[in-house]
Amino acid sequence: MIEESPKVPAEGASKSVRDKYDHLQAANNKEQYYMLTSMVDSLKKKMEYVETTYKIKDQLQDMFRAKSVHTCFEATKKYACAQMALSQHTHVNLIKMTNYFHKAKLHGAITDEETQVSFILKNLSLAFLAFTTNYVMSKLKYGLTHLMNEFPSQLWVDQVR
Repeated sequence: MIEESPKVPAEGASKSVRDKYDHLQAANNKEQYYMLTSMVDSLKKKMEYVETTYKIKDQLQDMFRAKSVHTCFEATKKYACAQMALSQHTHVNLIKMTNYFHKAKLHGAITDEETQVSFILKNLSLAFLAFTTNYVMSKLKYGLTHLMNEFPSQLWVDQVR
């Protein structure tokens, strides 16, 4: 049921109105039975006395929406707090960050490309201080692909030590 169930027809309602109501009630009861039998016991007890499948769906959406917000926050926190390991290969780090952005997007986070590049630059180890400083001071505006191509493929850690 994707809509609220109709009101009980008045006593003088036509046969077609009563039949439509009876058909919708039977469909609701059947759908409610299938929903309740597929739920875990704790949810079953909670939803047992809810009259319509429409209301069950509303309650389930409200319950899991809060979880979704928390999951979105956790996914966003992953890339916001990520830090590149000193011995980590540059492209491996960029792919890891891209995966974090993708997971956050799947959970509803919206991050534009400029902000993503900003997080990647913040995530870099101190070996990239010169690169990051040059990027900021020159007011460069790279996309993710261009940024990936700007990094050398070898480990920078060996050059810094």
